[in-house]
Amino acid sequence: MASTNLQDAKEQVRQAVDIVELVGGYMQLRRQGRGYVALCPWHDDSRPSLQVNPERQSFKCWVCDIGGDIFSFMMRMEGLEFREALEMLAERAGIELTQRQQGDSQFDRRNLHQTMAWAEQLFHRCLLQSPQAEPARKYLIERGINDQSVQKFQLGFAPQSWDWLLKQATQEQISPDVLQRVGLVRQRDSGGHYDYFRGRLMFSIRDVRSRAIGFGGRFLPGVSAENDAKYLNSPETPLFSKSGQLYALDVAREGIAREKNIVVMEGYTDVIMAHQHGVDHAVAVLGTALGERHVPLVRRFTDSIVLVLDGDEAGQKRTMQILDDLLALFVAQEIDLQILTLPQGTDPCDVIATQGSDAFRHLLSTSVDALEHKIQAVTNGLASAPGTHRSAQAVEEILGTLARAFSAQGGASSTALVRQQQVMMRLSRQFGISEEILRSRLEARRREQSSQTRMPVHSSTDEVHFQRAERLELSAWEKELIELLLHQPEVLPTLAASLRVDHIENDFCRKIYQQAIAMLEAGQVVSFEQLMLATDDSEEKNLLVECDELGLKKLGSNETGRIPADLLAQLEQRKLQQRHSNQEAEFHEKTLPQQQEDESLGNLFKDLKQKQEKRRQTGSSPTDG
Repeated sequence: MASTNLQDAKEQVRQAVDIVELVGGYMQLRRQGRGYVALCPWHDDSRPSLQVNPERQSFKCWVCDIGGDIFSFMMRMEGLEFREALEMLAERAGIELTQRQQGDSQFDRRNLHQTMAWAEQLFHRCLLQSPQAEPARKYLIERGINDQSVQKFQLGFAPQSWDWLLKQATQEQISPDVLQRVGLVRQRDSGGHYDYFRGRLMFSIRDVRSRAIGFGGRFLPGVSAENDAKYLNSPETPLFSKSGQLYALDVAREGIAREKNIVVMEGYTDVIMAHQHGVDHAVAVLGTALGERHVPLVRRFTDSIVLVLDGDEAGQKRTMQILDDLLALFVAQEIDLQILTLPQGTDPCDVIATQGSDAFRHLLSTSVDALEHKIQAVTNGLASAPGTHRSAQAVEEILGTLARAFSAQGGASSTALVRQQQVMMRLSRQFGISEEILRSRLEARRREQSSQTRMPVHSSTDEVHFQRAERLELSAWEKELIELLLHQPEVLPTLAASLRVDHIENDFCRKIYQQAIAMLEAGQVVSFEQLMLATDDSEEKNLLVECDELGLKKLGSNETGRIPADLLAQLEQRKLQQRHSNQEAEFHEKTLPQQQEDESLGNLFKDLKQKQEKRRQTGSSPTDG
C-alpha cells in the first residue's frame, strides 16, 4: 500500500495498529473495566499505573504524567523521533511510506543510520579483502566460524591505524563530527580526531530492523595494542545504548517465534556458533547484565527466557548479585526466567564446537527456574543441617528474595502466589520451621524493603521534559476549552464567531484551537483522533490525552462542562481584570513623579522656614530674592 501524503499515512497507520496489541507486546496488560492497566515502565511502579484506552487508542500514566497514542508510545519505548516511530509502525502494519521527509541537519537520525551502514560495509569488506585482516580471518577459522556466518552477521575488521576510517570518510565527504556522533571516532585533546576502533575483529550490533547502531571490537593478539581491553563496545550514542540492546536479536526473531523462548548468552562468538549449529533463538547481552531495559525488548517476542551462564565462578557470582532484582522484574512482568549453568570452565561456543548442537540443546532442557537456582545455590550442602547459623542465614536470604520478587503490593498473579507457597512449604520441611513463623518473617522482610523503596529513575531527557511541561502548562480555562473541542465540537462555529486566536495566551492551546478552526473551514470533522494526528510532539499528545480523559470523566459523571457562552464570559472577565491591573499599573507610574514633586516642594518649604527662623534670631533683614 503506497501513501502519497504524510497525513494520510499517519491516519492509515493509526487505524491499522491496535494500541492494546502494541502495548501488550512490551508489558503484561490486565483488563480493568473498559480498558487495560499495566505496570508503568517509566517510573518505579508497584501498582499498575499505566492505563490503556482501547476506544480512544490512547495511553496515560497519571503518576509520571506520560501519555499519548501509538506514535508517542513507540517514541518513548524505543527512543525514536516521530518519523522513525511512524516508519516502524507502518512496517508493522504492512503500509509502505513513499514520501520520506529528509532531515536538514547532518545529525539527523537518518543520516546517522546511513553513516553506520557505510561503516559496517567498510569493516566487512576490509575483513574479506584486506591483507591486514589475515589475523582476524585466522582467528575466525580457529573458532570454527564459517563464511556463511561471517556474511550473516556482517563481521568486519578495523586495521591498526589511528586514521584509517577517517581517511575513508574524507573520500566519501562524511564529516568527522558525524563519525564522532555515532561513536566511530574520538576527538584529540590537541585537536582533530582519531579512530575509536583499531586492530580489532568487528561485530556489528543491529537493532530489530537490522540497522547497524553500534559495534563490538575484539582484541586480536599480535594486532591490537598489548594493553587494550579484550572487548570494546561503541560508546553511548543517539542510536546505541548497550543496556537496552541484545546482540543478534534481529536474526533470532524467527527462531524465537518457533521455540517460544529466547536464549541469552554472554558473548558474540557464543551466539554466532549457536546460530551456525541451528540454535537460532540465541542472543547476547552487550558487556552488561540482563536488566530492566531489556524487558520491553524481550516482551515484544516472547515471555520466556533461558539465561546461559558460563562455567566460571566470576560470572555465576555476578548473576547471584543481581538475581533478586531479575526475579522481581520478571515476576512483575510475568516473564518466565530459567537459568542454565554450564560445566566448569566452558562457554556455549566450546560446548557446541566440541559436543554439537544436540548436546547443547540437552543442556538447555536441564535449565531450572531462576528462583530454584537461587534456592539451590543458597542451600547447597545444608539439606542435612537444619538449625545451624548457616541454615538461618540461608532461610533469611531466601525470604529476602521472596519479599523482593513476590511483592505484596505488586498485585501478584495466582501463579506467583502458588509458587511462593510452594517455597514456604519446602523451607518449612527442610529446616524444621513452621510456616506461620516463615510467613511472619516474610512480612517483616517486606516491610524492611518497602521502607527502602527506590526513587523513580528518570531518564537523561527528564530535565527537558519538565521544562517543556512547564511551558505547555494549561490554565483551568484553557483545559476546559480543549475539552469542549474534543467532546462538543459542534459548538466550534459559535466559539469561532467570538473567540479570536490571539485571545488565547498558551501556545499549545492556541495551536490546537487554530487547528480545529482550520479543520472546520476545510469541511473536516474535528475530533480527538484528528487533533492527535495534527501534532507529532509527544508532550502535546500527552496534554491532549489528559484533556480527553478529564472530559470523559465529566461526561461519565453527568457534568456538562462549560458551554461556549460561559467560556466567553469568563474570558471577558479575565480581560477586564487584566485591563484593571494595567490601569492600576499606569496610575502608579503616573503618580510617582507627582509624589516626587510634592516631596521636593515639601523640602523647599522646610528650607525656607529654617532660613526665616535663622534671620529672626540674628536680626538680619531679608533681601530681595
